[in-house]
Amino acid sequence: MIRACYRCLLALHPPAFRRQFAAEMLWIFDQSGGTPALLLDGAVSLARQWLLRTGWWRVVAALAIAAIQVTLGGFGMLLFGHRQVLELASDPSSVNVAEFASHGNIAHQPLTVGIVMYLAVFVVGGLVMLIIGITYWMKTFAMRRVR
Repeated sequence: MIRACYRCLLALHPPAFRRQFAAEMLWIFDQSGGTPALLLDGAVSLARQWLLRTGWWRVVAALAIAAIQVTLGGFGMLLFGHRQVLELASDPSSVNVAEFASHGNIAHQPLTVGIVMYLAVFVVGGLVMLIIGITYWMKTFAMRRVR
């Protein structure tokens, strides 16, 4: 049963890797008695081969950087943003809500579907531009490295 799972893991590896190493990896698995540790090693190898050898790591890195950027932006808003937002959350009385609505930063722009779509387009556009930029930057870096 474990051997069948290991063979499936080997079949999921990139074709060039499979041609070069699959038979040897399966032989090592058979010689070691089919330990579950080798099954875990095969799963780690699968992730490493697809992420690092095929270029998918660029997409993962871009998404990770974008997630960090969004998280830091949210923390920045909490730390350095307007204090009225925090006061409103701590005391939701109607007097404070009315005062915030008439004097707050978003007083003249109620949250509508249009504003949400506008923000979504810019966030997604920013992520796409980040991924494209990192991809081209890494491509030029790889070209310089080959020379």
